[in-house]
Amino acid sequence: MFHPFPSLVVTAVTVAAAFLADSSPPMATVLELGLAMLCYQFAIGIANDLVDAADDKRLKPWKAIPRGIVGRRHALLLTAGLAGCGMMISVGLPFGAWLVGLAGLACGLAYDVQLKRTALSWLPFAVALPLIPVWVFLSLDRWQNLLWAAFPIGALIGLALHLANQAPDVPGEPHVRGLAHRLGTERAANLAVGVFGLAGIVGALVLVLNGAPMQALLIAATAMISGVMARRATTFGRDGLFGLLAASSAAVAVVFFSAL
Repeated sequence: MFHPFPSLVVTAVTVAAAFLADSSPPMATVLELGLAMLCYQFAIGIANDLVDAADDKRLKPWKAIPRGIVGRRHALLLTAGLAGCGMMISVGLPFGAWLVGLAGLACGLAYDVQLKRTALSWLPFAVALPLIPVWVFLSLDRWQNLLWAAFPIGALIGLALHLANQAPDVPGEPHVRGLAHRLGTERAANLAVGVFGLAGIVGALVLVLNGAPMQALLIAATAMISGVMARRATTFGRDGLFGLLAASSAAVAVVFFSAL
């Protein structure tokens, strides 16, 4: 229900970005960023399961809501409570940064409630992912112009993660009309790998042009290795491709922002 793997990966990237933005960041701010992000991610995860409860009853009956372990009303209250906690925890951040965090939360909830079943299902991911470094760097007053490159790179990675996340669910959700469902499982998975590779190429080029060839090489290598491993990702389970690209995305983010 909490979707712990993606929630913890995003939180870990947020905390890592704080130490890349500032070698000695205020620990109170790092704690605010980490806890607020974890609350936001948990809220988005529960909202997703709440909206998908009817489908999960058929396809994923082991989840907490279909099993009746958590009632719909309690899940709704928990979503609202976690979102509120995230907002309260981060209220001490600069107002602009606080709004960016709120925008990320809004993207996740908009996906859950409205856009997941439409052709724009990819949009919240593409918008929200680049907001993570923006949130962190603004919170620490460490904005740099190279961060503008995070928007196209993050948008591509967000699209890739969305496709990889949804591809395994396509056969069991014929009534859903999200982007991955329109493409089909195989094409969605292949496009996810291709888009992630493109993100790696763009990231490497940006770093080469900004005088960071070693980091560029690491990002290119990460994208290449991910592409090779993608063929065997399903051996790690139905979500193997998503896990691979999520971990690779975290590595790309850390390397890219280390160049700042």
